Amino acid sequence: MLELDKNHMQTDRASLVAELVKAGAKFKGNACTCPFHKDHNPSAGVFESDLGIWRFKCQACGAKGDYFDIKAKNEGKTLAEIFTEGNGKPETPVKTERYYKKLSDIAKDIPGTVQTWYVYKNPTKGLVDLAVFRVVDESGRKTFRQASRGKQGYVLRAPAKPWPLFQRKEIAEAKTVVVVEGEKDAKALLEYGIAATTSPCGAGKAQHADWTPLAGKSVVLWPDNDEPGHKHVKDIEKILQTLDPPPRIAVLKPAELDLAEKEDASDLIEQLKAAGYDKAQIQQELRGIIDNAKPHGIAANIAEHYESAIRGEIRAVQWPWPTLSYYSKALLPGTVTLLCGSAGASKSFMLLQALAYWHENGIKIVCFQLEEHRDFHLVRALAQKADNADLTDPDWARENPESARQAYTQHEGFLDSFGARITAGPEKQWALPQIANWIEEQAKAQCRVIAIDPITAAMQTAQPWIADNAFLQGIKQLAQKYKCSIVLVLHPSKVFSRPDMNQMAGGASYSRFAQAILWLQNHDSLVSTVKTSVGTDECRHNRTLWVLKARNAKGTGMRLAYDFSGDNLTVSEMGTISK
Repeated sequence: MLELDKNHMQTDRASLVAELVKAGAKFKGNACTCPFHKDHNPSAGVFESDLGIWRFKCQACGAKGDYFDIKAKNEGKTLAEIFTEGNGKPETPVKTERYYKKLSDIAKDIPGTVQTWYVYKNPTKGLVDLAVFRVVDESGRKTFRQASRGKQGYVLRAPAKPWPLFQRKEIAEAKTVVVVEGEKDAKALLEYGIAATTSPCGAGKAQHADWTPLAGKSVVLWPDNDEPGHKHVKDIEKILQTLDPPPRIAVLKPAELDLAEKEDASDLIEQLKAAGYDKAQIQQELRGIIDNAKPHGIAANIAEHYESAIRGEIRAVQWPWPTLSYYSKALLPGTVTLLCGSAGASKSFMLLQALAYWHENGIKIVCFQLEEHRDFHLVRALAQKADNADLTDPDWARENPESARQAYTQHEGFLDSFGARITAGPEKQWALPQIANWIEEQAKAQCRVIAIDPITAAMQTAQPWIADNAFLQGIKQLAQKYKCSIVLVLHPSKVFSRPDMNQMAGGASYSRFAQAILWLQNHDSLVSTVKTSVGTDECRHNRTLWVLKARNAKGTGMRLAYDFSGDNLTVSEMGTISK
């Protein structure tokens, strides 16, 4: 048996590939299936390390190694046994760097087909300190290789980090710079008088580049129209915001330019050429696109907020009670509202009345009733709708069959459509994570108001303060992401002297994360001085609604007079209590 040339076996790609194929791997270029687990889609590959050693690694199962590791696996031997078959331990290969006088000489030595290369010139010295070669390997996969300036010429390796930006001389002279993904796009834009740049190696490598040349400039980020491209732009934006002074940032949306998936600036230019645009027209079109890019600075969110408000997109859902709507703004998009009250305070009747009102006014609502079946709540809704609380009493229905049938027949359509918006789960106790998942499903379905009655019926954990905090944080993010309003009904703690946020069941997380907290208090009928839309008056009421928190309105600390009617199970708003 011939002695193994250990250095050669480690640095020879073909030797490693042969061992992997022997183990069962299937190759396409440098990518392959992993022979060490059931791998139907290639999750592994081979690569050349900095020392010139070819290595294998699987991203799925973690298997890895060089030629000797794979050979040992194939033959069921230890590394020591493999090495003993030759002349002892393998030598560590010493990779001698080759220096080139010309970049074209490097292009001849790179495996595969070099389609083109891009030079990164130092604007001060005028020398090339980085070259990026665009290469197509034997499998047809596009790759990039970097070369940098060494002591005796060019070497086929990347320069020290941070890497320079492309076209630094042009961006130094410009007030506005477009950042694209790739040198091809940057050069294409420069041909039309638009200063553009990119960082080496494209998406996922933004953190390795030196972005300081863009400090204080107007920067327009133009992503490729795919997920990696959009993520790349977000990475760049975070880095740019740390510069001193920070640049003014705007971001283009490729979809708004009618670019298909994966298309970029170069594709748009080619499309304009194909449409018959001359150079001046293309330049004018590109300038217009860049000038109209949407600002993405820290203050840009505020501008967009006001534009959304002007367009009517930021608007609170109105309660059936105007004074409450005005002083709470409780149902703005992206908010969480708590409706509290002790047993018998009629808070569930109040919520049911509001849900029916919103439903009939075309607002998409949904309610998860954690207590009692859906029929129970629909009977209550029918009593409110028909203005007859007796409909909740089976004895009355038996004694008044025609009236009961008539009420049902008259409101059957309402009960069908409204009932479809009510989910009930009394058979089991739901945990907060399950409820959060349900809320997310409804938010994704574009429900504008999502209610849970009562959230305090959820399953408790050994550490409720941790579970509550995670739940409230999660649903608040859902409300903001999907621009919906979430209403949670809560019970208070067992003993309280007067409504207070500290008396709510569920802990401090509820009061901290909610934008509005409403507390419905029941009491004997009393007379209060109230302010109404037509002036001040004396009125009798048996409920008081305390606005304990109204982060988006001026009602915090106010009390509103309400009266609950046992005749139809609804609450009526009387006005603002002044005395």
